[in-house]
Amino acid sequence: MAYSRLPLKDPRTIAREIPGICNILFPQLTAATVTYFNRGAQSFDKIEAVPDELIQASELQHAMLFEIAYARGEQLLNGVVEADWSGCLKVAVERQKNHFDAKLPDDLTKQDIKAAEHVAKNMVAMLETLQQSFSEENLVKSPEIFGFQWISSGNGDFSMSDKLIEVKCSSRNFGSADYRQILMYWLLSYMASIEKGALEWKTGILLNPRKNRFIEVSFDDLVSATAVDKTKVEVLELFTSVVGDYASKVLSEFRL
Repeated sequence: MAYSRLPLKDPRTIAREIPGICNILFPQLTAATVTYFNRGAQSFDKIEAVPDELIQASELQHAMLFEIAYARGEQLLNGVVEADWSGCLKVAVERQKNHFDAKLPDDLTKQDIKAAEHVAKNMVAMLETLQQSFSEENLVKSPEIFGFQWISSGNGDFSMSDKLIEVKCSSRNFGSADYRQILMYWLLSYMASIEKGALEWKTGILLNPRKNRFIEVSFDDLVSATAVDKTKVEVLELFTSVVGDYASKVLSEFRL
């Protein structure tokens, strides 16, 4: 099949914008299942959640604000104490363009900077605490997420050994889209582990530095709860079939 004729989509887009694929693979990823796993959410000591009024004081779109905060967090992880906010803006806009037509704000207000700095420091503190709890395993930034057929390769947020860490900055609890995303990343790592001898993610961690909340879940448990008694091999076989069927459908529409 001429997969090269299909527009490539990254794994994050597959999970968030084509949820039907994950619905077939993980039909029990329901609101009740999400609520069940969310009950395991924890907070870190000595880390303060970002006050909602601080977020509301910023005039930036929240997605842009948190992308700037993420970029600032990366600076802190690299030992950059004095913030380069211009650099953060450039990085944030470039990343957001992958998902929508982002525009560069003219400048950042004091409120923007205060909110972004708080989120960034929380993110770094949470990652460092996790690193200590995992016997100081190396923190990897932007771990590779392997592609498959018309699914392009991509990058996660962070990882430590076989633990995948994704950062979310919502005011709400973690949602089904967040779980779909880490399940998709796990599935692609599992396929790559079989085909290329790559590392398979064993644990997924959702991290919310805005609310000082995180969830750590075994992918074996998450797959068992959502894949309706299918083994990992059966889920992988179904994934291969679903991806191929989707490609056939899209290509046939191109020919119409």
